[in-house]
Amino acid sequence: MVIYSSAPVQRLTGIALITEIRECDPDTLWGVAQAHGGGVTEDELKDYIAKKSLAYGVMLGRVEVAEVQVDPKDLFPSFTPPQGFLYLSPMDYQRVISAMFPRGIDL
Repeated sequence: MVIYSSAPVQRLTGIALITEIRECDPDTLWGVAQAHGGGVTEDELKDYIAKKSLAYGVMLGRVEVAEVQVDPKDLFPSFTPPQGFLYLSPMDYQRVISAMFPRGIDL
């Protein structure tokens, strides 16, 4: 997974390996976030998933901070920030990895 940091940074800032997707009710998801250091407060999470009966948590494994933070418009001129996620083709993924890790990275 390529990590995009929103405003004010607006750069591709790293990568993470997804180890699991958790599907559960919002209260259970808050427990998962607490147990695994989810990076949000309970109020932020509840505001984000307000009135939903089902929520998803993306569990991350290895996280690597980019050697170079990349403006995605340098690679994809028509880039607009996604509201959630977007898929990259294998070729586009390699372009991103090469730009963020010019000395290479062992995945």
